Amino acid sequence: MKKKLSKIFDSLKKFFKKVFTKRVLLIVFLPIILLSALYLSRSLIFAAWVNGKPVYRYSLTRELEKQGGQQVLDALIEKALISSEAKKNSITISQSDVDAEIKKIEEAVTAQGLSLDEALKFRNMTKKNLVDQIKSQKIVEKLLSSKIVITDAEAKEYFTANKSLFGTNPVFDKVKDQVNSQLFQQKLSEEYTTWITDLKAKAKILYFVTL
Repeated sequence: MKKKLSKIFDSLKKFFKKVFTKRVLLIVFLPIILLSALYLSRSLIFAAWVNGKPVYRYSLTRELEKQGGQQVLDALIEKALISSEAKKNSITISQSDVDAEIKKIEEAVTAQGLSLDEALKFRNMTKKNLVDQIKSQKIVEKLLSSKIVITDAEAKEYFTANKSLFGTNPVFDKVKDQVNSQLFQQKLSEEYTTWITDLKAKAKILYFVTL
């Protein structure tokens, strides 16, 4: 009798084990897992809820693309082209170069009563964005600086036309370095526009979105 009961219990045990491992997983645990995954990834699906109705992240993305998508895409394409040219010309930007530039920027914003973090937040930028921007700028300078020549006559002409940029009653000889620096950046910007336009024309760029 005991052996028969033991066999019956063993059989029932095996039966429930088979049934419940599959059914409990599918009926109970799987929906819980799916709901948990949905909750954790809610920010990837929803941007907000308004009176119980969802505003989907896709809608937000599309609106952002319409408003500034082309500008952002162009900036990313330019960044990729600059990076490609840097590799082609074996150009690297050292951490010390980046740190030195960040220090200059930090000193400039501090003089205006802001911290670097506040200035970045105001421009909706992160520290990484700033570092990437500095690296791209430095690469462009190394690629194009040899094409830029500034004569004393140009510097004096620029100084005369923009005296207000150099403080009260500025003297050319005292601010000559600042004048040359600003004039260099102006010429670099002009040179960059021509250079990047030419690069885009020659590059094989495939667009997969219409903005």
